[in-house]
Amino acid sequence: MRGRAGYARAGFRGALLVALAALGGCASRPGEAYEQAFAAGQRAYHAGRYAEAARAFAGATAEAERVKDRDEARFMEARAHEREGDWSAAKGAYEKLVAASPSGPRAVRAEYELAEIAIRRGDADVGFGALFAVLKRHPEHGLARRALKLLIEHEEARGGARGAAAWLTREGAALRGTELDQMVTYEHGRALERSGDRRGAIRVLVQAARAYPYPGGALTDNALFHAARLAEEEGRPEEAIGYLREMVAPREKAATGSYERPLFDDAQLRIAQIYRDTIKDRAAARREFRKLYDAHPSSLLRDDVLWEEAKLWREDGRQEEACSVAARIRRDFPESRFTRCVHHLCPTMQAQKQPCAAYVERTLTEGEASGEEGLDEGP
Repeated sequence: MRGRAGYARAGFRGALLVALAALGGCASRPGEAYEQAFAAGQRAYHAGRYAEAARAFAGATAEAERVKDRDEARFMEARAHEREGDWSAAKGAYEKLVAASPSGPRAVRAEYELAEIAIRRGDADVGFGALFAVLKRHPEHGLARRALKLLIEHEEARGGARGAAAWLTREGAALRGTELDQMVTYEHGRALERSGDRRGAIRVLVQAARAYPYPGGALTDNALFHAARLAEEEGRPEEAIGYLREMVAPREKAATGSYERPLFDDAQLRIAQIYRDTIKDRAAARREFRKLYDAHPSSLLRDDVLWEEAKLWREDGRQEEACSVAARIRRDFPESRFTRCVHHLCPTMQAQKQPCAAYVERTLTEGEASGEEGLDEGP
């Protein structure tokens, strides 16, 4: 009984799978006439024969049996007209696409393209108005961030950085609670910075970061990094360090260490530089340089910060410590530019055959400028 039942179940499952595959094949494949016309359009498009491509894609539109195929062919027809420079025909094709399929897979992209056509043709008021309208309706679309940047640039061209900041204050409310929420606040802070209002910029940038703490915001680190730089410029180094520490604090643990975000090591480097150059706390600077080496194993700055730490030991007359760090540079970074120079930090170490680069050697005698040549301070 169990054997017969098992065979029956297996036979039923097999028949069901065959039937589903047949149905799926019928439903998922476009017709042959469509495929031929679309392929002809692609060949002409990639060969630069845009008028021919537009005709072929229009033919594919007529042959399409599925909405997504029809929309794709019409979208490509419009793109071919654009490449040909026939803006009127491109506009007409995009408008037909949106009218026939307002919720289709290409409709939102077509709306963005229509706005940009108006802008490119010199009708800025209509174009930017349309761009903002589609942005408000579809802030989740892949083109939304680019559209917002274009709108901000347009407002800044019209009214300067203050005008852009005012526009973001006035119109940004329409994007609150959307995927663009943090970007609106962040760009407002950057516009205030460009306008010369550094204190206002710090306030808004910190607001952008804290409203979307890691991992909730794509611009959280950028906002805190820029806020720290502005606080430095305002003569508030301790505040700057606070923002940088806030930025690097939420390090997510991984099986082999931690996930490094792009500005982490730049932030840690800047903390050390502020202690060295502004606060003049050399012990704290050494500690923070070493922290980058210890805590950021994937950073490309690890040999740089050991060099800076060793220099501080040497300048403070602590030759034993300077030699210890110099030996670590030679051991851990045999290909580093600094490895050829460690004998200048520690006289008991033998010089290598390849000489020390002059610009590195100069850092030993040019004082403690915060922007020493060869050491990247980040964006």
